[in-house]
Amino acid sequence: MSDVSILTLLTNPRVFFESLEERPVSLLMPALFVIVTALISGVSAFQISSIVSKMMPELEGMGPLLGGIGAFSALVMVLLMWVIYTTIFFVISMVFKGQGDFGRLLSYVGYGFFPQAIGALVSLALSWSFISNLRVPSITDPQMIAEWTQSLMKDPSMQLSIAVGLLFLLWTANIWIFGVRTGRKLSTRDAVITVGIPTLLYIAYTIVTMVM
Repeated sequence: MSDVSILTLLTNPRVFFESLEERPVSLLMPALFVIVTALISGVSAFQISSIVSKMMPELEGMGPLLGGIGAFSALVMVLLMWVIYTTIFFVISMVFKGQGDFGRLLSYVGYGFFPQAIGALVSLALSWSFISNLRVPSITDPQMIAEWTQSLMKDPSMQLSIAVGLLFLLWTANIWIFGVRTGRKLSTRDAVITVGIPTLLYIAYTIVTMVM
């Protein structure tokens, strides 16, 4: 199946991952998808961190620095999540007597970040206009800052952005199912359980955070 293209990953992930079984493990392309996702997430974090700095007069002029710290933290977090998700899938699949090495599974999970990169870009576009035109109040009380920031997350524009992100996460989860199925030699049912449990828990947590 050497003629399988990257587009097949989105349209027929089962065929895509089965074609990779014939090849040596490579982290180059999966890492690229993860890094692109991380960079886009970093831009979003830069915006949020810069907004927070504008609220506090004592931090005036430190917006770029705080934004840079936020962007770097987001980038590192996405890279960590790649490893964390892989570890979780690897451990859960052990219950189903999964076979296959961690490196190959890491590669397959990385491919699943392709839709995440697209979703992060769409979410950024949706929130960009809202955040760019936002009037930032001057606040000194940390509690009030937390309350104001929380109120932002209830804005329809921000909630739409989060909802879009969750939809793309479901698309990612579908790819992960076939990646775990192939990489750990599981049945489709066992792969669905392996991927579904942590993914649904994360989605539930995000939804609860949005409505509270």
